[in-house]
Amino acid sequence: MAGTSKPIDAPPPRVLERAARDELGEFERRMQRRPGFGGALACLVILVVVANFLVNSSDTVWGRPVVALGLVIVVAWGYVWIQRVRGGLYLFSGGFVDAAGRRLISVAWPEVRSIKGQKTQFAVGSLPAGSAFAYDVAFTARATGSDAVWTFNTTYDDVQDLARLISRRTGVRVTGTTDPYGL
Repeated sequence: MAGTSKPIDAPPPRVLERAARDELGEFERRMQRRPGFGGALACLVILVVVANFLVNSSDTVWGRPVVALGLVIVVAWGYVWIQRVRGGLYLFSGGFVDAAGRRLISVAWPEVRSIKGQKTQFAVGSLPAGSAFAYDVAFTARATGSDAVWTFNTTYDDVQDLARLISRRTGVRVTGTTDPYGL
């Protein structure tokens, strides 16, 4: 599979350096991250409020600070969104490197001890409002020798496929909730 990825999916130099340092082998593929729907919705609401203040009352005592703060929040969220989408999980023959912003987590396949799926459901009063699904990958950190847990959730393109892939590569069975859709 090496060399079959699109050029945009090629890992950045810092990911390649970490993979080489940790001896993770050849790059195979990238699992992209998606931007969060909640953040996008919040930014849309903030932009509507800012537009309202610009049109109706930008010269008031509260108008200018609200517009300035709203625009700063939207620009900051846009920066975080770009960093999140640029990153992702880079699969190598001997493990993976997860890159999000400045954070890098690298795990070799033999270090993985368990993979546990979990589903959290949210309600407003007694009405179901949504659910979130995540997998916890427990591993022994190579650098410190201590136990660590890395959680990946539905911000990845296909979280269930990713869990299956890690399970196949490590030989560790997925426990807990394994079907995010409850089918």
